[in-house]
Amino acid sequence: MSNKVTKVELSEFKKDKDNIKEFSNGEITVYWKADLCIHSANCLMGMPRVFNNRRKPWINVTGADSKEIMKTVDSCPSRALTYLKSTSFTIRKKRKTKKQTPKFAKVQILKDGPALVTGNFIIRDRNKKKIRINSPVAAICRCGGSKKKPFCDGSHLALGFKD
Repeated sequence: MSNKVTKVELSEFKKDKDNIKEFSNGEITVYWKADLCIHSANCLMGMPRVFNNRRKPWINVTGADSKEIMKTVDSCPSRALTYLKSTSFTIRKKRKTKKQTPKFAKVQILKDGPALVTGNFIIRDRNKKKIRINSPVAAICRCGGSKKKPFCDGSHLALGFKD
């Protein structure tokens, strides 16, 4: 999964600068959208010298190699963290092999949080209409408190949801 910023997202970021924080080291820019964060803590556990919620600012993009930071940002299941590479920054790419779509969906239940759905899946609303998803992962609300149902909006934290 890649959390590289798309052109559509980049134009949205420019319109919504108040709700999106950006951190740059010249090679990459890391964007953080707090309203999407489901607090999986992949970033905090994966690279504490870069992501530390006890510091201000909590993201230090000079704390590690850009390639390592991108790998950690890619582990963010909600895409609250995304990145954009500078045009002057290049990483030697491995030969691309044809990606196969997984045959089945994978559902991971996060402790006291949402269900993460990845793989080959379609989400439909109550009228059986497909819901468009712009990410390879969907965080599905389990607490019932989300205002973006069926997706998680982090309400489980305020509700004190426990499972």
